[in-house]
Amino acid sequence: MKLNIGDKVRFLNEVGGGKVSRIEGKDMVYVLDDDGFEVPALMTEVVLVERKSADTSSANSKQEVAEQDSFDYEESETDDEPKMLLALVQDVNIGGNVNMYYINDSNYFAFYTISKINKDVMSPLYNGTLEPNTKVILDTLAINYIDDSSFQVQVIFYKKDKDYTPIEPIIEKVSFSGAKLMKDASYVENDYLNDKAVLVHLLKDSFSKKLEELTDKDIKKAMKEKAPAAPKKSNVKRRDDKEILEVDLHIHELLDITTGLSNRDMLDVQLKKFHEVMAANEKNKKRKIVFIHGVGNGTLKTEIRKSLDRKYKWHDYQDASFQEYGWGATMVII
Repeated sequence: MKLNIGDKVRFLNEVGGGKVSRIEGKDMVYVLDDDGFEVPALMTEVVLVERKSADTSSANSKQEVAEQDSFDYEESETDDEPKMLLALVQDVNIGGNVNMYYINDSNYFAFYTISKINKDVMSPLYNGTLEPNTKVILDTLAINYIDDSSFQVQVIFYKKDKDYTPIEPIIEKVSFSGAKLMKDASYVENDYLNDKAVLVHLLKDSFSKKLEELTDKDIKKAMKEKAPAAPKKSNVKRRDDKEILEVDLHIHELLDITTGLSNRDMLDVQLKKFHEVMAANEKNKKRKIVFIHGVGNGTLKTEIRKSLDRKYKWHDYQDASFQEYGWGATMVII
């Protein structure tokens, strides 16, 4: 028996029923009962009572098409930095569920398809066209349903009634960790939604691509090209008392070559090092790490402390010893 969203059903082995609110895979159906609760059930455990009206569905479809055809959109001023994202937001009504959004932060129309990967078979889930600089909620999903599951996202970009610079289509494989989605700390403030979200970037802007290229190629090259006669300085070194790990984030300690890098490029290299050290020491309880960021204009210090407040808020931190570092270092206690 094939069910559709909106069909009325009753439970086979217990009293009650309601309308089908969503369908997951081939076997699971969610029924919204009269009290407003969403009850999960197997397809084999419900009986169809009444189909959703075809006329209503048709009318809604026609209305949706009309609304899409008449959509009045505005292009942002920055046409050269398109971004495409999936965002997961905790569902405040149903614990253990997340709302999935698709976000088009660009001046392009985006035709998208999202499928669940089952071994070598693709199971289509969502598809449509998203207008420029808009977002849409795709579904409400149980975290245990998407845990360790893989999805393929395909996107084609275009513009209507005007010339444009083409963008290569996206084909991205995306996976989600149920353990991560169950942690409140995984959800962060963002520019797209009022709620905190887990963001998955499908199309990265040119700066992010440049930084990735820098990380993969230039940094390794710079490290290899260190003059052999010069004393090799370690970016991460232990103090003599073996109780504190010092990490010097000054750019000249991380890179020998900074030609062509903007201040933002260098800041991202420094922050990448900070996150690497934090990740490497996450299990070293009571470990003290001193990040030497210098004084400068305070940007690096500010960004580090933002990350500590948001991403690593379970760790304590304070100004490092003024006698040793002045105002130029922050000590983190794991």
